[in-house]
Amino acid sequence: MSATATGPWLDPRFAEGAAHYDAGRYFEAHEAWEHLWRAQPAGQEKTWIQGLIQLAVSLEHHRRGNPRGREGQWAKAMAKLDAPRAGPVDLAATIAAARAALGSEPPPSGEFLSRPRVCYSAEAPA
Repeated sequence: MSATATGPWLDPRFAEGAAHYDAGRYFEAHEAWEHLWRAQPAGQEKTWIQGLIQLAVSLEHHRRGNPRGREGQWAKAMAKLDAPRAGPVDLAATIAAARAALGSEPPPSGEFLSRPRVCYSAEAPA
């Protein structure tokens, strides 16, 4: 993560959620990020955090065999993660990693083609 990141991206709850997400513990990622999200003032960063929560919940629904839940949360996440980058997080690459894990036709419930991860931008946020 960029050393010059500011805002919620430096909060330990963000790092905790990202570590859970990267390890495939999507429910736990959702929990950590939800605590962070609730503490944020209204604004774009809060919306992006909510989108990351919904992305994690989508993957958890897939893991549990709930395609309807996966698709609903995925759609909500995509509506909120509509920027290429949020702070140091490369949203486009993070979404691409999740999409690659599911493939064009999601594999059987509970299976992933790869492990999604939170991706970070090479540049510091503007």
